[in-house]
Amino acid sequence: MEYKQFLQIHQYQLASIPENLWEPLFQKLGQDLFDAGEFLELHYGDPLDKYSLHVKKEGGLKKHSDIFLVDHAWTTKPETSRAQLLDNPQLVQRLTSMMDISVDAEEEEVAEETAGAGDGEVVSKNPDLEVDQTMIELVASQGKVTEKRAKVALQNENGDILAALMSLTLHPDHDAAGLKNLENAIGGQVKRDKEAKAEEKKKQDTVNKIMSEMWKYSQTYEYAVVDPSGQTKKESAWYIMDEVGSSLAHSDSPNCICAPFIYVGRGTVSYSIIFPIEDIPKGGALTRDFVPADIKDPMDRKAYLQIYNDAQDAAELIAVYETYKLEENEVKPFDQPFTKTLTRIPAPKAGDRKLRLYTTTEWVATNCKLANVELVDSEDQADLLWFSQDFKEFDKLTKGQKINQFENESCVTYKQNLAALVKSAYGTVPWSSTTYNLTTELAPFVGHYLWNQEHHHRNLWICKPWNLARGLQITIQEDLAPLVRLRDTGPKIAQEYIQTPVLYEGRKFDLRYIVLLKATHKVEGDPSQGYEFQVMIYKMFWIRLANHPFDLDDFENYEKHFTVMNYGNYSLTQLLYTKFIENFEKEHADKKKWSEIQADINEAIKSIFAAAVVKPRPEGLGAADDKAKPYEAFSIYGIDVMLKDDCQPVVVEVNFSPDCTRACKYDPDFLNNILTVVDPRAGSLDKAVQAFNVL
Repeated sequence: MEYKQFLQIHQYQLASIPENLWEPLFQKLGQDLFDAGEFLELHYGDPLDKYSLHVKKEGGLKKHSDIFLVDHAWTTKPETSRAQLLDNPQLVQRLTSMMDISVDAEEEEVAEETAGAGDGEVVSKNPDLEVDQTMIELVASQGKVTEKRAKVALQNENGDILAALMSLTLHPDHDAAGLKNLENAIGGQVKRDKEAKAEEKKKQDTVNKIMSEMWKYSQTYEYAVVDPSGQTKKESAWYIMDEVGSSLAHSDSPNCICAPFIYVGRGTVSYSIIFPIEDIPKGGALTRDFVPADIKDPMDRKAYLQIYNDAQDAAELIAVYETYKLEENEVKPFDQPFTKTLTRIPAPKAGDRKLRLYTTTEWVATNCKLANVELVDSEDQADLLWFSQDFKEFDKLTKGQKINQFENESCVTYKQNLAALVKSAYGTVPWSSTTYNLTTELAPFVGHYLWNQEHHHRNLWICKPWNLARGLQITIQEDLAPLVRLRDTGPKIAQEYIQTPVLYEGRKFDLRYIVLLKATHKVEGDPSQGYEFQVMIYKMFWIRLANHPFDLDDFENYEKHFTVMNYGNYSLTQLLYTKFIENFEKEHADKKKWSEIQADINEAIKSIFAAAVVKPRPEGLGAADDKAKPYEAFSIYGIDVMLKDDCQPVVVEVNFSPDCTRACKYDPDFLNNILTVVDPRAGSLDKAVQAFNVL
C-alpha cells in the first residue's frame, strides 16, 4: 500500500493522531513492527500490586516523539466469551498470567464413614442432595441393593461412592483384607473420577475468574457488517490488549493516548496504538484515562472507576443514590385525560365512499379485508395512513387524515424515556421496575448497587439497549463491572431483575398486550377545540413462555431467563390466552382471580399513557396541548407485562409498531376491529369495540 492511499483510507482514524506520527505508524503497520520493548518494560509491584508499563529508554520519552503498536490477545463478544475460553486452554493460561489470577484447588471434604448395612429402612440424612443416576446404578450393582437404597447411601455419604459402598457392604467385624479388596475393585475408578471432577472444577473456576476480571481489561470498537437483507448495521467487538497494552495504568491526568486502530492493508487487522502526550522520564509509568471521553461529570467518573477502585468513593456514591431517591418521590398529581365515551362519534353516511388506506406495513396490507376499506398507492389520497417506520412529516398532513403515530412516541417506546416518564409522573410505583439510564444516571445507579451490597441485598440487574427489540443485546448481570462497561457499546439501561416472578408450570413467562391510543377532535372540522383521548386494550393477549424451568442461576441460559423464542432456533410454545387463564387459576388457586390481575394490568397501562398524554414534549407526547393540528392520530403499541409472585404486574416495556401477523392468525377480525374503532366508516363499531377493554 502506498502512503497516500494509507492516508486516504484511514483519514478518520488519523485525525486524532499527531501528524508527525502518521508516517512512523504507516511504516510499523506495513512491517507489523512491535518495537515497544526497545523503549518500555514491564514492572510488577512497582508501584502497583500488579503489572505496570515503564520507560526504560535513556532520556525518557518526549511528547509525540513515537508511536507503538499493541497486539490484541483476545477479541470476543460477551455472549460467546465463556465458550471461547473453555475451548482454548492456551488463551486461558495467557490471560491468567496477564490478570495475575491464581486458582487453588479446594481441599476435598472427607465424608465421615458410617455403618448402615442393617436390614431395616435407612433414612436419608441429606435428601436434597442431587445424585447422578450413573453413580446410583454403580452402587446398587456393587452393593447388591435397590437403587432407592443406593441413592440414600450416596446422600448420606455426600456422594462418595466408596463410602456409600462401605456403608452397605462392610460390617464392623470385616477384616482388613475385605476392605482392601473392595478398594481395589472400585478405588481406581473413584480416584480417576475425583481427579477429573477436580480438574473440571478448577477449569470452570479459572474461566469464572477471567469472566469477572475481563471487564477491567477489555476495550471495545464498532465495525460494520451487512446482514442477509443487505442492510448495513454496526456491531461491537470487545478485545483485550497484549501484555504491553494491558499494563497501562489509569490516571485522571494521563501521559499517553491508547486507542484501537483498524488497519486495512493485509486484509483488515485490529491493533491498538500508544503514543505519549507528555514528556515521560526514564522509569516513569505510562498511564491512560480509563474513563470514556463522554463521561464528564466528576461523580459519574468516580462511579465508572469504582470497578477498578473497589470500595473507594463508595460512601459518596451511596449518598448520591439516597439523594436521588428522595428527589424521585417528589411528584405532582395530574388529572386523567381519558374518556370512555367520545363526545363526537363519527358515523358513516349512506352513499359515502370507501375509507382509503395507505400503508407501508406488510401485515396491515395483507390482512385488510373489510369491504368498506380500499388500499391506495398515494399518501395524498388516503384518509388513513399506517406506517411501520418513524413518520416525521406531520406538518404535511391535511384536514380529515388520520395517522398511526403520535409525535414524540419515543417518550414511551425508548426504554430510558419510559422510565423517566414514570419517575417524573409517579415516582416509585410497584408496576415499574427500578431503572437507570446508564448515560445520565451512572452515579446513582452505582450508588444503588453499593447500597444493596452494604445492606446485604442481592444485586441482580438486566442490562438493555435503549431501543432494540426481540431480546437483542440483553444480558443479566450480578457483577458491577459488566453493567458499567456495557454502556461503552451504546446507550443502555440497567433495570432491577424480577427475582421472584410468578411461574406457569415452573417456567417464567410474560404477556404481550396490544394497546390502542387514539386522539379525536372534540368538534369535527375545528382543531382549535383540541383532542379527546381514548386508550383501550385488546382483550386477547399473548403468552410468551421460557422453555426451561426457572431458578436464580445460570443467567447465560437464554431459554431459562428469557421468553422471546420466535426469533431464533428455539421451540415455541403456543398457548391461547383463554387456556392460559384457566390453567393459571388452577395452578395458583391461592392467589388473586385473573379478573383482579387483569384490572391491575389495565390500571398500570392506563397510568403510563395518561402521563404520556399530559406531559409536554420531550418528556411526553404533548398531545393534550395540541390545539391546531388538522389531523387525528392513533397508535398501537405492544406492551410486555410480567407478574411478580404476589401477582403484582410490572410493565416491562412499550414497543413501537408491533408485528401483529400472529394476532391476525389467532383472530381474523383483529385488524378489522382496530380499523373500525379508529374510523367507524370501516365497519361495525358496536361489534368492533367488544374486542377491547376501554380504560
